[in-house]
Amino acid sequence: MKMRKKVRIKVQIAFALVVLLIGIKFFMFVNYITSADSALAVNRPPGVEAFLPISALVSLRAWLGLGIFDTIHPAALVIFLTAIFISLFLKRAFCSWICPIGTLSEGLSLLGQKMFKTNYTLPKWLDYPFRSVKYILLTFFVVFIFFGMSPMEAYSFLQTPYNMIADVKMLTFFQNITAVGMTVIAVLVVLSLLIKQFWCRYLCPYGALLGLFSVISPWKITRDSSSCISCGQCRKACPNQLKVDEALRVSSPECTGCLSCVEVCPVKGTLSFKLPRKLHRFPSPFALGVTLIAVWFISVSIAKITGHWETSIPLEMYKTLIP
Repeated sequence: MKMRKKVRIKVQIAFALVVLLIGIKFFMFVNYITSADSALAVNRPPGVEAFLPISALVSLRAWLGLGIFDTIHPAALVIFLTAIFISLFLKRAFCSWICPIGTLSEGLSLLGQKMFKTNYTLPKWLDYPFRSVKYILLTFFVVFIFFGMSPMEAYSFLQTPYNMIADVKMLTFFQNITAVGMTVIAVLVVLSLLIKQFWCRYLCPYGALLGLFSVISPWKITRDSSSCISCGQCRKACPNQLKVDEALRVSSPECTGCLSCVEVCPVKGTLSFKLPRKLHRFPSPFALGVTLIAVWFISVSIAKITGHWETSIPLEMYKTLIP
């Protein structure tokens, strides 16, 4: 079981390292643009657009309405669509295997468990309304973008200088973070230490959207009631407090496909991540991890080949806009 659990951790660490390298390269790119003393040319890493989900949502609005794929932040839309594709077929595996914020949130929960010997859970009368917050945030963005903006207005927004350097503004925010910003981050860190995956469970609108798509995912955690011994280990292991031991197939949008329940089940084959009935199941977390990496690699490769990865913004425009 420990070996199987390490598979997901390794995948999480691998993606986190890639994100870290992208962040370092993007910092060097901005420094190259803004510093007169910087002679070393650095290319902008398109992967930084993974942190522009709102821009990606606006891009999706323009693409669906006009058929025009965004050329300003194309990688943002590619990453967004890939995450949705994964959710449609493999539950919210993007959240538990790939997302660096999800990895950070999980890491803080584990650290809190070691520090305080436990992670606290909110009572149901607080848990349910708190869980609705991420769906309320999602509704706000979807209504504002898909019903408050026409496709042409969405496309026009994508061409604005503000959107063009949205990634730079994001970096600047953290470089010059205010006391209010630091306080908000500190509160989120403390709550994540105390409450298991606080951000993902209660506040992440991205996860809420992927969760809605994941409801129709054909692959789901499936329980064989004939061999289940009702030990309750799967429910305890579930980071989202799902009643796995009472369900035949877990359809909840809160399920992230982390396979924690499968790993702790003492009866082999009782829990599995599989298609309906006796069709294909993932034989191991390793197979799921390889599949996710392959899907990600293929998606990015297709985007590069078709010219939907690199931004169309010329270097000269960055030199004009960023300062």
